[in-house]
Amino acid sequence: MSKTKNKAPLGADVTTVLNNKDIFSIVRKSKDGALFDQYRQQWKTTYEFGEVTDFPTQLDFELNYSCNFRCPMCTWSVESTKGMGKETWFSFDVYKEVIDDGVKRGLKVIRLNYINEPLIRPDLIKFIEYAHQAGILDIYLSTNGSLLTEKIARKLIPSGLTRIQVSLDAITESTYEIIRSSNYTLGEVTQRVLRFIELRDKEFSTELPTVRVNFVKTDLNELEQEKFINFWQDKVDAIGIQDLVNIRKPIENEFQGGVKDFKCVHPFQHVTIRYNGHILPCCTFFGAELPLAKLKSIKNPDAHFSKKKNVAMTDSPLPIFKKESEMLVQTIAQVWKSELMEYLREIHRKGEYWRHPVCKKCVESTAHHDETQG
Repeated sequence: MSKTKNKAPLGADVTTVLNNKDIFSIVRKSKDGALFDQYRQQWKTTYEFGEVTDFPTQLDFELNYSCNFRCPMCTWSVESTKGMGKETWFSFDVYKEVIDDGVKRGLKVIRLNYINEPLIRPDLIKFIEYAHQAGILDIYLSTNGSLLTEKIARKLIPSGLTRIQVSLDAITESTYEIIRSSNYTLGEVTQRVLRFIELRDKEFSTELPTVRVNFVKTDLNELEQEKFINFWQDKVDAIGIQDLVNIRKPIENEFQGGVKDFKCVHPFQHVTIRYNGHILPCCTFFGAELPLAKLKSIKNPDAHFSKKKNVAMTDSPLPIFKKESEMLVQTIAQVWKSELMEYLREIHRKGEYWRHPVCKKCVESTAHHDETQG
């Protein structure tokens, strides 16, 4: 299993990927090779803080503001999103409009979740199929795997989904019960992942979607990392080892050791569209505190966006707008070229993330920056 460190100059990511297969070569085989190569070159350029594209390379969609787990390190949980239901479901018509416009402008890849659990929506398949038919080259999602039943697996595999990532974070039941607090056992979720792979390989005879399992390092599970890798390395296509963005850790006003040169690539690559239409410059927890504008729908001017309050960040007022009614209403293209987005790119090019309070809080909460570096 080969090792890939997703790390731009001076540090821009928190994930190490152990590849059992060449994931993107597998995806490429099902696409127009020249277009796919263009997409990967564009991604590489943005990853190196190069020329800014005319439109985001990637869009992330929060199609529902809900989760069925209660992980202690996360603000999204079955309790905090209780009662949200279909009121927070993102409009399929608006989604289609964004996809159609994006493809024309150079959109290459989408992720169909933010911090939420995407498989809660039983109609998720139609979102994948539409993007696939519209020409999106890479479609992926991250899930906790609990709802990855055989029924949904049989729909996901032929849908056009290119990659699926399952967050497990443990190799023992006792650790899983603490970290992924839910009504599901590690054994149940593991069997669903293995059955998904079995169906893909044997019944559908395809390599897509590729399967990656994720392990977010914490004080609780760090001793299980090696066993986790040993168990999964001959079963999945890739393993992701991620550093924890510890959103519950108090933030100091001073620099943490080794953080000063950190540069974030998110403002160069993608934006996130939330359930309520908020457009964020990144996909991290703290991005919820930094809405740049509210999505403007041209074809669906009367489109409904949920007015349900985002309870995940109740102690963090909007950093630009004092209230929702003051927010700008803009298209993705307008936000991408906006003054604030350009400002975020500029400070991260220089490694001066600390010039924006939300970026500062995010970077200095990332667990892999906790130790002073020489």
